[in-house]
Amino acid sequence: MFDLDPNTQSYPPASTLLLFDRAMRIQAVRADIVVAAQQLNGLTDHQLAELGINRSDVEETINRYI
Repeated sequence: MFDLDPNTQSYPPASTLLLFDRAMRIQAVRADIVVAAQQLNGLTDHQLAELGINRSDVEETINRYI
């Protein structure tokens, strides 16, 4: 009969660990982007215009990353 028990004592390849680490960093950056966009969303349209930002861009960013 075949041995179906995987080798649980081997470690994942380094590339797998690097990909996981990268994904976790991206997730952290996404949270920062949402917080920044939410803070910008609290500004008036005039204040956003002075910064060269459209409210629709802020709202789109919030929706994209939530």
